[in-house]
Amino acid sequence: MLDTPDKVRPCTEDAHGGNQSSKFADEYPLNILIADDNFVNKKLIEKILQKLGYQADTASDGIQVLNCLDKKNYDVILMDIRMPEMDGYEATMSIRHMNIEQPYIIAMTANVMPSDREQCLEIGMNEFIPKPINLNEVITKLRIAASFCANRNKGVFFLNPTESTPRY
Repeated sequence: MLDTPDKVRPCTEDAHGGNQSSKFADEYPLNILIADDNFVNKKLIEKILQKLGYQADTASDGIQVLNCLDKKNYDVILMDIRMPEMDGYEATMSIRHMNIEQPYIIAMTANVMPSDREQCLEIGMNEFIPKPINLNEVITKLRIAASFCANRNKGVFFLNPTESTPRY
């Protein structure tokens, strides 16, 4: 079941809209899902996204993420690595095997060693944001994700930013 306190939007509603204090979301329109089991972390990233003009949906574990993807397409998933029931690694591997328009998956984790980043990319995540979350880092990654989504809609995409050859 999705967390719904404090006006958190369940995954059945439109995730882009509401009172936008910034033109960022207008310039980079994205449907975003936040996957994090920690209420404080989830609220922090939600507030950052709201400042940018987004209303993100939320899930507390990988199983909820997969359920959300059954109901709606997302451009971006901000995925915590350590979650109960199904962690971010397992959820990402499951998503990559689903017959859906593939989202841009950004890992969010306090594990910041280069090997942690490499592991995220190896299992199919596109990017990596270290915790604690930084506004400028989120902006940079969302711009990259928006470019990915625009190219995906043209039939060209890169699974991760280190690839030099597009996949069709």
